[in-house]
Amino acid sequence: MEHRKREAASGQSGSRQPRQRKSTGKGTGRRVGFIVGTVFLIGLCTTLMIGGIFMTYVKTTLVPTLEVRAEDYTMNLSSRIYYQDKETGEWVEYETLYGTENRIWADIEQMPDALWQAAVAIEDHRFFEHNGVDWKRTIGATVNMFIGMKDTFGGSTITQQLLKNMTGDNSGTVNRKVREIFRALEFEKNYTKEQILELYLNTIYLGKGCYGVQTAANYYFGKDVSELSVAECACLIAITNNPYQYGPMSTLVITREDGTQVTARELNKERQEQILDRMAGRQDTGLSYLTEEEADAAKAEVLQFTDGSTSADDLVAAASGGVKINSWFVDQVFLDVANDLAEAENISVEAAQQKIYNSGYNIYTTLDPEIQEIAESVYEDRSNLDVTSRNGQKLQSGITIIDPYTGDIVAMVGAVGEKERNLGWNYATGRRQVGSSIKPLTVYAPALDAGVVTMASTFDNYPVRLLNNSPWPKNSPQGYSGWTTLSKGVASSINTVAVQVVEKLTIPASYAFATEKLGLNLVADDMNTAALGLGGLTHGLSTVEMAAAYATFPNGGVYHEPRTYVKVTASDGETVVLENEGEEHVAMKETTAYFMNTLLQGVINSGTGGSAKFSGMTIAGKTGTTSENYDRYFVGYTPYYVAAVWTGYDSPEKISYSGNPAITMWKKVMQKIHEDLPNKQFSTPSTGLETVEVCLDSGLRPTDACRADVRGSARVQTVTVAAGTAPTESCTMHTLVDYCTEGKCLAGEYCPAESVKQVGVLDYVREDYGESIKADDDAYLLVNMQKAVEETGCPVHTQAVVEPEPEPGTDPSTDPNDPNYDPSGGFGDENMQPEEPTTEPEDPTGGFGDGGDTGWVIH
Repeated sequence: MEHRKREAASGQSGSRQPRQRKSTGKGTGRRVGFIVGTVFLIGLCTTLMIGGIFMTYVKTTLVPTLEVRAEDYTMNLSSRIYYQDKETGEWVEYETLYGTENRIWADIEQMPDALWQAAVAIEDHRFFEHNGVDWKRTIGATVNMFIGMKDTFGGSTITQQLLKNMTGDNSGTVNRKVREIFRALEFEKNYTKEQILELYLNTIYLGKGCYGVQTAANYYFGKDVSELSVAECACLIAITNNPYQYGPMSTLVITREDGTQVTARELNKERQEQILDRMAGRQDTGLSYLTEEEADAAKAEVLQFTDGSTSADDLVAAASGGVKINSWFVDQVFLDVANDLAEAENISVEAAQQKIYNSGYNIYTTLDPEIQEIAESVYEDRSNLDVTSRNGQKLQSGITIIDPYTGDIVAMVGAVGEKERNLGWNYATGRRQVGSSIKPLTVYAPALDAGVVTMASTFDNYPVRLLNNSPWPKNSPQGYSGWTTLSKGVASSINTVAVQVVEKLTIPASYAFATEKLGLNLVADDMNTAALGLGGLTHGLSTVEMAAAYATFPNGGVYHEPRTYVKVTASDGETVVLENEGEEHVAMKETTAYFMNTLLQGVINSGTGGSAKFSGMTIAGKTGTTSENYDRYFVGYTPYYVAAVWTGYDSPEKISYSGNPAITMWKKVMQKIHEDLPNKQFSTPSTGLETVEVCLDSGLRPTDACRADVRGSARVQTVTVAAGTAPTESCTMHTLVDYCTEGKCLAGEYCPAESVKQVGVLDYVREDYGESIKADDDAYLLVNMQKAVEETGCPVHTQAVVEPEPEPGTDPSTDPNDPNYDPSGGFGDENMQPEEPTTEPEDPTGGFGDGGDTGWVIH
């Protein structure tokens, strides 16, 4: 009731309305304060979390990479290469390692002040005020990155640029920039501004192959750096921003928005004048290195450039006493050490290379200088491979030689002809197609090791299937022989056999064996029959990889990771910088390695690698040829060394050569290496082998039909297999048939008994791919022999032989072996005998008057 009264008094007859309260402002203030406090706490927590994560990142990721020592990059100490003397075991110096940069060092005292002043003016005018990082420029660049949506910070100081030049760490990432900032702060704690400027001016690139201001002064002006004028100093520093755009010798021509064209030299002049203005404080730099009069005078100076005919290479060579060209092996040692050093110290490869050049390291290598000299002498002589393509390309080659028992690379040559530069393209380490030389590694070794095949296995050398309506794979040039042995399949590099084996093994098993057991750098796209079975790889392989993988065979199945060096020590000769013991593992059974040695000796003795043979040495190996004859390959080995050779052209082109040029180069090198080495055989396992007699068609135990094969008893042989893997079943492929020896066909109804004998033929039916696809043993297939007899019969015996009646008065034969023999003597009764003939004893003719003949006289 009371409730209704209140409703009536308020004039409300519908739904209840809330009461209105008078606002005091206190509640709203508390809510705003609560929200602000919450946001603040969330922001604080987020900041602390991000800060914690960042500090963890700094501690775990950045700190190990922050220390950069200038002495590692000052070009004062050259690293040295050593090899171990085989007789004494002593380490002997081989070469001093020279870099690829054309740099002549100049001390800061040699440089005009205007040189460093120009660099400070244009690159970092607050250089003497900051501690390695110009925070004002860095913050501005950071804001610009977000507002301007640019992906670079910019704003690098001279210190930061120096570190980038020295370490080669110049990726365009935020991570790199943060790392650079912390490195710069750390670096300036240890080095003075003067030292930093000296390093900077000696490491900057100034175009046309010039590293550092001394080389650039010689190249552009024909002067020592100490002789440069203010105008020339500003000109050189103007190049640093973009050597191609601002280099006064650059051929670049730029068309501006207004349509006018400007050359690189004109652009250099514009930037030079900008630098001079900044040196005089005209662009609000606060600098006063030049008076306005001095700046104007420098602008007006006409610069006298050289004609550029003397290259930076020649200038450096003249200054250092001649061009220093490292050997191919030393090039590879340098690259291997640099990669390992970069990984060990968590620095860039470029930074590692600089440290090697300048830290005075002692690098102890696996080099055999005698073998290296032999290989170089063969490869430097272009007449050993003087082949030119239709398009004028010179045939090229690369070789790697490995000690199979250690994995040590003892020699390497990367090209044919005289070596003209350091770290040029190396055909020995470049990835090239290997063709059928891949088969032992991806097909036969893994299949034997897995027990998928044995040395007794046989395969039908005939197309496996149709591919794009054509029989595949093709064998070039030998065609299809029909049933053949594993040994013959390897020796003659028969594609159909390889395909059948790898598919029996399975592609994943082949790929895993090659990559995990033998260290081959294949890619996922190589997981197919054509790649693994025939060698059609996506990227190819290097001769280093191939030689190391093949080395597993003479080494009893143990794989050694290939290496060019053993260890690296610091300049003191004691501190170990890197140690390279080399990874090794059992890749296959000892029996598998033994069988592969046997099979690959067959390639040399009776197969495609016959031309690699030289007297007095046991040799095994495998050839390789790619489609259109673009690449020729050979990996051959002895009980002493393994050598892999590639030959081909820079741009794929058909090789026209009598024989295999890879074998030519291999033999010229390896024959010399082995001249004074006594012959020996590959090792044989002491256990795990057994011999068995098998049919060479079915691979099973031979039967009488196998031994009576129409082609002869050679279809049965004794082979050696792994113990426990010998076939136990008898051959079911051969069957005995009546065979006409005169007609050379299945015996027909008219073939006489004396021409018929039992022989073994193949009771096997092949897929019919048309008249053009035939196997050599088709003639010995029962189905084909039956068809031939049904269609034409015996080619010799075409009808029954009818005996003629004897003429009256003639005597039948009395020879029981004669088909006309009549046991009755012609009297119609075999029991009736003729009377004794009568002759006059005195007449030697028997009454016929001719002493040369005799006859019967019947009474």
